[in-house]
Amino acid sequence: MKKCTSLFPASAVLSFLVFLAAFAPAAFAAKTKYEFKMGTLAPKGIGWAKAWEEVLAPALAKATGGELSFKTFYGGVMGDDEDYIKKMKIGQLQAASITAQGALLACPELTVLTLPFLLENYDEVDYIRPRLYPIFDAYAQKRGFKLVYWFEQDFDQIYSSHVAITRLEDFGQCRFLTWYGPVEAACLEALGAKPIPINGPEVPAALRQNIVDSVIAPAVWVVGTQTYTVLKYVSTIKIRYAPGLHVWSMAAYNELPPDYQKRCVATRDTALPEFIKRTRAANAVALKALMTQGGVRHISPTPEALALIRKKARPVWDKLAGTTYSRELLNQVIALLDEYRAKRGK
Repeated sequence: MKKCTSLFPASAVLSFLVFLAAFAPAAFAAKTKYEFKMGTLAPKGIGWAKAWEEVLAPALAKATGGELSFKTFYGGVMGDDEDYIKKMKIGQLQAASITAQGALLACPELTVLTLPFLLENYDEVDYIRPRLYPIFDAYAQKRGFKLVYWFEQDFDQIYSSHVAITRLEDFGQCRFLTWYGPVEAACLEALGAKPIPINGPEVPAALRQNIVDSVIAPAVWVVGTQTYTVLKYVSTIKIRYAPGLHVWSMAAYNELPPDYQKRCVATRDTALPEFIKRTRAANAVALKALMTQGGVRHISPTPEALALIRKKARPVWDKLAGTTYSRELLNQVIALLDEYRAKRGK
């Protein structure tokens, strides 16, 4: 086994966490009429969790006249995203804030948003989000979940420990792990990579033990798992948009009076934009820290090489239509993007 030595000084890790944490408030402690138990992988007090406690949780409390609160289990103490989905179905949890993997379990149709190179930037995400909320919410409800908030994990980056991936041919030299679902596996295969299935909790160990040497992931995950100690290169081409969700069980949602339900949903317009702004900023800070302090080298393909990579990945959209997601849904998303790009003169 290759011995891992830290490329990211302990002082840098500490300063980064302090920067994100600042003065994280305590979670709501007072007993309220409606208390939802919520699971999340996010560690308490930093990044996403800090924004939840400062922005979204207070907004939901206000929307219900202070009658709704959350007992939040941070840092995966209630398991992973798959566990949250299971526990919500049997009533052990009423809510969960989940990563992209969990989002695709709660609402598999969201898989369409993760297609390679489908979405190009956050402006496009912000345009399609309000227009697709009703569709994805309806899909989620059929599986017993209320889609309260749709935010994102990130536009994930490509990390590797042995090969600087700048050409299509480089993918074939890498042992990519895959744990994210059928779109990821199909994309990697289309690019000539050798995807190796790994369970989510085992991913960091697989990278450190050199079972795999490449991964598509968000910067905050690389920082949080300290896998920057083995990953040497990062390519920031926007190969994949990764959604995240805050969901409630329909049983818990239906406990609330209809007026409270409407007010909670309305916080998508009033509170969610600030939350998204903060989490995107945290993602940018994490990526910059990896490249400036963590020793992860930024690499980029030439425009010609990127065009070839995109061309090879494009058939995945049609390959999975009708199985992983419907052709109709894919066409709806493409039409919205065409509409937005036409307005922008693209």
